[in-house]
Amino acid sequence: MENQHKTSGVPENPDVFSAALANVIRLDGDKETIIGQAWKAAPNLLVTCGHVVEPFLASTKSLQVRFPSSGNRYAVREVRMHPSFGRQADQLVTFDAAILLVDLSGPEREARALPITFGKELKNFQPLSAVRYPVHLGQYSSTPVPLAQLGRMLGELRRTDSFHILHDLALAPGDSGSPIFDDTSVVAMHCGDTASLPGLNLPTTSIRLALWVDALKELGVEENLKLVRPKSAKAAFSPVLAFCLAAMIVFLLGSGLLAKPLIDSWTIKHPQIKPITVGFDKPRTEYYEGEPLLIRFKAHSSCFVHLFEIDGSKVTLLYPPAAGDQVVAVPGESVTISHIGDRQIGVGKDPSKFLWVVLLNAHDQLLQPSDRKQDKENIGLLNISTDELMDKIDRIGKDDPQKILHVVMDGPIATKQKPAAETKSSADSAGQTQAQQIQ
Repeated sequence: MENQHKTSGVPENPDVFSAALANVIRLDGDKETIIGQAWKAAPNLLVTCGHVVEPFLASTKSLQVRFPSSGNRYAVREVRMHPSFGRQADQLVTFDAAILLVDLSGPEREARALPITFGKELKNFQPLSAVRYPVHLGQYSSTPVPLAQLGRMLGELRRTDSFHILHDLALAPGDSGSPIFDDTSVVAMHCGDTASLPGLNLPTTSIRLALWVDALKELGVEENLKLVRPKSAKAAFSPVLAFCLAAMIVFLLGSGLLAKPLIDSWTIKHPQIKPITVGFDKPRTEYYEGEPLLIRFKAHSSCFVHLFEIDGSKVTLLYPPAAGDQVVAVPGESVTISHIGDRQIGVGKDPSKFLWVVLLNAHDQLLQPSDRKQDKENIGLLNISTDELMDKIDRIGKDDPQKILHVVMDGPIATKQKPAAETKSSADSAGQTQAQQIQ
């Protein structure tokens, strides 16, 4: 059954794109500024506006991308501008697009690229939507959801130019690079307002500029969502069409050979930290209150794994042991977590949040001895708050995004009744204990 509340111009569920959306960040000492948006178009390849990253062509050291859905940061290995990128006399930036080559790992490596379809016709006043993490809301939460904002296609910038289009989506400075959708796929990319361009005679920020997604072809971006287009029965048997198809196949074969060096140059080296595999001994909603919990993880590269339970501002360290040091995880070796000190970890009725942090180096310590409570009543409970812990994670990631991964996930929750056999067994044990005490 179709979603009766579906809004035209907005994808069915914009939240599914969250792991593929990023902020582009400029670092200046301890200060960081969001200068644009980027989105995943292929493995290890992000798309953004050319004017956002043009200042970093000589060196990308002060450029990072941050994925708000996980908080993970990545260094930018290389920036490639659109071959037709340029600035006109009226200050208009043409073919304002660039790709960022980034060594993704963790949830970003597994995230699906945004859906792209080439050759879509855009009509005047057609509903469109921008899906992104707005800069002005300052969303640096661990599990935010992207905002889908509705607007319209207003037409082509010039009659002779189908690539540069106008729209009225209410986007702000820092939103450049945001993907613009119709109902199903990315059809354009927001590039900025038009009020600052005197040659266009559009003195209002309510009319904005975007680049048709087909312009990304020249950057080597490929469509990944094929739409069934109607075919003409007559055309199927046309000798002219047959000739055109044959010519196209020859062209594609030739262009494929020419493009091979470019594709080969995009080969990404293996990231230094690979994602870890995490699991519980049961589905997370199949536990009863107080049932012992077994948490397992398996690393796929040598690293240092930390597991925290977050309850508001309160943080409890579940692994490694509260009294111990960092433990190196051996690739392929499964590790089971079941106790905090000598106390069994149990499942409660309240929802729990687990924060996993994976470090490349032992010297990048998250915790100091003073961060841990020493009394036996609070084994694992830390003296620092959730915000203070996230600040430590951000500092390590800002120094080098390639040496830390972190993600917040939902932990198990008690939704089942305790089995009668176990309840009876517990009662019998209690009776035996009472009898022994009486004796």
